[in-house]
Amino acid sequence: MHFILAGLFQHMQTGAVVPSQRFLIGKMLAPVPPDYQGRVVELGAGCGPLTLRLASKCPAARVLACEINPVLARDLRSHIKARGLGERVEVVSQPAQRLLSRLGRAEVEPVDFIISGIPLANLGGEKARALIGTISRTLTRGGMYIQFQHSLLDRKRIHSVFPKLRTVPAFLNFPPAFVYYAQH
Repeated sequence: MHFILAGLFQHMQTGAVVPSQRFLIGKMLAPVPPDYQGRVVELGAGCGPLTLRLASKCPAARVLACEINPVLARDLRSHIKARGLGERVEVVSQPAQRLLSRLGRAEVEPVDFIISGIPLANLGGEKARALIGTISRTLTRGGMYIQFQHSLLDRKRIHSVFPKLRTVPAFLNFPPAFVYYAQH
């Protein structure tokens, strides 16, 4: 219910009125191997359907989920605690740009996957470019940036930073979406 309210009253920040469904989540998680043991960063985690499925699919991975909306972040923390995932899933409530900048400066575990549901079109051109650039600098060499959007408007912007880009439709999601798989 909190997600729907956030989608209705904070649409520019949330970007959707319903959480991502299994059709979209499956496509977003497809490149992450089940035996992956590193760190995955999720941007725009919302109430956590992708976070929880990722934690289930990759039981040895560590997930850092970023959600700017404090109410949704609190809900996600309680879902994680209820499922006993607190040891390897962390939720932070701050802007994605700030989190990624901190990760880029710190001597922390490398990030092989950044998965994002942030509505790039709602950020505006400069902020979207800055976020994509920071994602690029945060990823390890050969790492993958996975982004979903409800349009193809930001494809060129992503491709300008990530020369290897593949786009896959998720038409069964409501609303339909596109998943970008981007690498250096």
